[in-house]
Amino acid sequence: MSWSLLVSPLHTLAHNAGWDWAAGVAFAYGLPDQPPPARELPTVRQILSAFRQANCHGVAWFRISGRNPSMDLPPCPDPPKCAEVDGLDLGEVSLQTDDEDDLQLDTRVTTIVFRKPSGRAVLAAMLALASQAGPLLVFDDTADKLIVVSTDDDESRMAEHWPW
Repeated sequence: MSWSLLVSPLHTLAHNAGWDWAAGVAFAYGLPDQPPPARELPTVRQILSAFRQANCHGVAWFRISGRNPSMDLPPCPDPPKCAEVDGLDLGEVSLQTDDEDDLQLDTRVTTIVFRKPSGRAVLAAMLALASQAGPLLVFDDTADKLIVVSTDDDESRMAEHWPW
């Protein structure tokens, strides 16, 4: 079965009726009453740094101009073992931007998509990224569950509510 988790900076919900959608989701954790102020989107560099900080790995479904993706996002060293222990595999990772096809390290990212990830890996990576990018909205491809990961959250507290 294929499934995905998507991540966007929380402040981006203020556009296109996103806040109304989030407020009506069946399961929501950590959603404030109103969106936070706008801020700069995270860069490719910040995202990859957070993945490394969280010791995550995965398959890059993106290309950074002039770079080998496996240097920035290493592949899983032992897929059967990793799956058995719910390891830190982010699955297939895509980085979406507003308009750039050719990613650079300083390209701003609107959405991160994880296809077939370990939920534990996504949580670890988003906790690391939130410290740099601010509050993040994580939701599944059915759009019926969402969690906000903030800069002051810790893994043990978030794991209690993490539905993936």
